Amino acid sequence: MALIGNWGDFTFYVSADQIKTFDSLKWDSAAKYSTHDRHLREPLLEFTGTDVETFTMFFSVFLGVNPIKEIASLLQAMRRGEVNRLVIGPKAYGTNKWVITKLSNSLKRFDRWGNLLVASVNVTMQSYAVR
Repeated sequence: MALIGNWGDFTFYVSADQIKTFDSLKWDSAAKYSTHDRHLREPLLEFTGTDVETFTMFFSVFLGVNPIKEIASLLQAMRRGEVNRLVIGPKAYGTNKWVITKLSNSLKRFDRWGNLLVASVNVTMQSYAVR
């Protein structure tokens, strides 16, 4: 098994029997600013931090993974407010740990009994800074 990375107990890996990793790793990064209006002067911008990061994961029974189980695991971690480092390869991404703030599930294929076969999950994470 080749370990690609992890977010806490949630591991990303590839083996001869299973593939559980990113469909594509695309980071949409943004910064947040507040605008302070000032009397008879230009508005003042203040950097208030970074915005969210997103990536997509692809789960398929044809790749040896149970999609509904993986979605449930991510959903449970989000609802518990788990805070973990995001590690890909040898590198931890970001300066802080990460929390899942949103999951968007696209249930793509089912068998004739209604079992989920293929799903795509858009994961939105935000950096969790310590006080």
